[in-house]
Amino acid sequence: MSGNIPTVVASVPFYISSIVIRLNDASNKKIDFAELKSDSQRQEIRYSSEQNKELSAKFDPAIAVTTERVSLFVHCQHHAIGVLPRKTTVKFSLNRNDMLSNTVNQDGQREYRSTKGEMIVVIAISALRSTSSNILQICPRFRLLVIGKTGVGKSSLVHQAFKINEYVSENNRGKADLDREFIAPKHERFLSHDSQGVESGDSDCFTIVKDFIDRRRKMPKLQDKIHLVWLCLPIPPDRGPLLESGVEEFLKFRKEILGNIPIIVVFTKHDTFIDKVELDVMELNYEKPELDDLKLDTWHILCVEPLQEIAGSDILHTTVSTKARHQETIRQLIDLTATNVEKYIASEAALAQRVDIDLKIKASIAINKKRYWRNLASGMHFMGFTMSHRLLVIHKDIIDVWNLNDPHCHLASDQFKNLISRNLDSVDFPHATNASNIALQQVMTYIADLTCIMQNLVLLAPTGPISRRVIKIIIKAYEETGKSSIHSAIQSYPSVTRSGWDHELEEIARLIKSHCIKAEAIQGLRATMDLQDDEE
Repeated sequence: MSGNIPTVVASVPFYISSIVIRLNDASNKKIDFAELKSDSQRQEIRYSSEQNKELSAKFDPAIAVTTERVSLFVHCQHHAIGVLPRKTTVKFSLNRNDMLSNTVNQDGQREYRSTKGEMIVVIAISALRSTSSNILQICPRFRLLVIGKTGVGKSSLVHQAFKINEYVSENNRGKADLDREFIAPKHERFLSHDSQGVESGDSDCFTIVKDFIDRRRKMPKLQDKIHLVWLCLPIPPDRGPLLESGVEEFLKFRKEILGNIPIIVVFTKHDTFIDKVELDVMELNYEKPELDDLKLDTWHILCVEPLQEIAGSDILHTTVSTKARHQETIRQLIDLTATNVEKYIASEAALAQRVDIDLKIKASIAINKKRYWRNLASGMHFMGFTMSHRLLVIHKDIIDVWNLNDPHCHLASDQFKNLISRNLDSVDFPHATNASNIALQQVMTYIADLTCIMQNLVLLAPTGPISRRVIKIIIKAYEETGKSSIHSAIQSYPSVTRSGWDHELEEIARLIKSHCIKAEAIQGLRATMDLQDDEE
C-alpha cells in the first residue's frame, strides 16, 4: 500500500510555456480562437497567420498555474454543405495531477496531450518559468548541494532523481570531494555536490561544509554559486529525536550560512514511515480517510513540529521515497527544487543586473568626464571639429562601456547615431549664455538619451543579440515616455561653468535613473514581440 502526505509548505506553481491545438484534416470545423482560464487569469489565443486547422501560441513569460484545474475553451465554426456555419465551443478540463504525470525531459519540459473527438491539444509544461532575464542563458546549470548524515539515503535519492551512477557511496563518508561536480544525465540543467555529512559532534565536517558554502557564495559568477541546498533527514522511528546537534546548529544559523540561498529539508524513507504506520494500526480497521489523517498527524508530530521549532514555519520541506510506488515524491521534489532555484537565480541576476546597470551609467559619465568634458567646457578640446565629430567620439566610448552583444554592429552604425542625434540642433536651451554652454547642453542631451537607450537595451535583450527591431522598439518607447522629461530638465538648467560641471554630470546620472523606462514595462514589451530581425 502507499499513502501520500502533504509534501511542501506552500503551493508550487507550474508553468505553461506553449499550447498547440490541432484539428483532424478531415474535420468540417475551423478554429476561431481559444481561451485558457486559470483562477482569475485569462489568456486569449488567436492566429498569428491565416490558418484554420491548427492554432498555437508560445508564452514568454510562461503562464503560472497554482490551481488544481485549468480550463481551455476552443471556439470553432462548423461547416457543412448546404448548411449555414454554426459556432461551437469545445471545453478541455485540465487536471493538475494529470498534466504533471509525464516525465520531465532534459530541457525541463513535460508534454501533456488531451483529445476530444477530432481535436487534440498539446501543452508544454515546465517547473521553470522563462523570464525576460533568460534564466537558462544566465545560468546554464543549477548547482545543488546535498547534505545529510551517512545512511540517510543521499546516494539512492540522487541516483533516482538524476540518474547519476557515479555518486559518492554512503560507505565512503569522509572521502567525498565537495568541489567535485556530478552532472545529471537525466536532468542536464542540474549538477550536484555531495557533502561529507553533517554528523552529530563532527565539528570538523560541519566546518568544511560551511567553508565550502561561504567560498562558493563569494565567487563572482552566478553560475559558480550554490543555488539550492537539500538537507536530507530520515523520518525518525516512533518519537525519537529528529535533529542531531550538527544539523540543529546548521538550521539555527542557516541565514548567516546560506544568505538567500534556498534550502529544502528532504525527509527520506517515506515508504518505511508509511508502512510502519499502516502496520501499527492494521488490526484497528481504519477507513482510508481516517488512515490518511493518522499518517498526516504522525508526520507532523515526528517531523514538521520539531523542524519548525528550530527553523521557523517558513522552512521548505518534503518527503521522498526511492521506491517505484512512490515515484511522485521524487517528481514533486524536483519541481519544488526547480521552482525555488529559478526564483533565487532570477533574484540574484536581477540584483546583479541592477548593480551592473548603475555601474555602467556611472562609467558612461566617468569616461567622458575624464577624457573630454572638462576641456570641452573651456573650448580647448575638439577645436576645429563639428558637433557631429564630438558626438562620434563620445558615442563610441559609451557603447564600448556597455559592451552589448551586437554582432552586426548596429549600435555603431550611422543609422543608430542619427536616430539618437536627430532634432538635437533644434532643441532650445534658453539658459545657455554662449555657444560653449549650448554645446555642453547638447552633449548632455546626447549622453542622457544614449545612456537611457543603452540601459533599456540591456533590460530588453540582456544576452542579445541586438537587432534593428530591438533598437526601434526601445527608441520608440523612450520617445513616448522619458525623453521629453529629460530634455525639459536639461533645458531648464542655468548656464554651466567649468567649476559647476561636475554637479551637472551627477545631475545627468540622476535624470537617467529617474526617467528611464521601468523594468516591468520592458518585460511587457519583450513578452509581446519577436526581437529578431527576419533578415539576420
